[in-house]
Amino acid sequence: MAAMRAEAPPGTIRDGLRDIRAGIRSWPVWWTLTWYSMRSQYRRTYVGPWWMTLQQVIFVAGLSVVFGLLFKQDLQTFVPYVAIGFIAFSWMTGMIQGGAQSIVSNAASIKTTPGPLSVFALRTFASSTLQFLHDAVVIVAVVIIFRVQITWSVVLVPVALVLIAVNGVAGALWLGPLCARYRDVGELTSSVVRVLFFLTPVFWVTSDLSQTARLALQVWNPIAYFLEFLRAPLLGQMPSLATIVGAFAITAVNVLVGVLYFSRARDRLAYWL
Repeated sequence: MAAMRAEAPPGTIRDGLRDIRAGIRSWPVWWTLTWYSMRSQYRRTYVGPWWMTLQQVIFVAGLSVVFGLLFKQDLQTFVPYVAIGFIAFSWMTGMIQGGAQSIVSNAASIKTTPGPLSVFALRTFASSTLQFLHDAVVIVAVVIIFRVQITWSVVLVPVALVLIAVNGVAGALWLGPLCARYRDVGELTSSVVRVLFFLTPVFWVTSDLSQTARLALQVWNPIAYFLEFLRAPLLGQMPSLATIVGAFAITAVNVLVGVLYFSRARDRLAYWL
């Protein structure tokens, strides 16, 4: 007698791509669910989701003053640097942490409700992006108040935003199933994200470091590429060629890994939950 299989066989790339396309077409569903989830979270509050934006403002102000004085930075340029860096970093790490839990936290729906499983990765992206859109008001205000000189390089901002969004979805496509299969990965992800806050140029300036220290802290850190790609144009600067090439290369690898792993794992998810 043939041995019984404990789980479904690996899925195909064709089925995985079909699932992703169906999930994207279902955008009114996951976007609306995310919107109502955020509204219910802040029900009976006067400020609503702007509470998180207010917390960002307080935290950015504290970081800017403390580290600006410690590092003897000019607050006129340092506050916009920290504000944009911290808000962009929060958006990216929010998608990473949400992506890690996207499958495990929706176990009941996956077991009982038919539909494209990529919806859970897309919903994670929507949740983090809604908060980022609120926080983007702070970026606009800081740019205006501190009179940041905007140059033609600002045309790269939409490109950076798209790349970050694509990586957020792609990362959730492989990280969510991986954390469902190996639960320790979720805990490891949370720990790594906390450490990355100090290893990513959010509140320290890369130009203040030696070449050796800059290579040690930035080259291996994918978030640093996207952070610089988005922040530099908003500060009137041009991202380096290495930053642009690195961001596109990381995106290509992340999308490939996301599609391949999600395609193979999607039929097995119910067995892992």
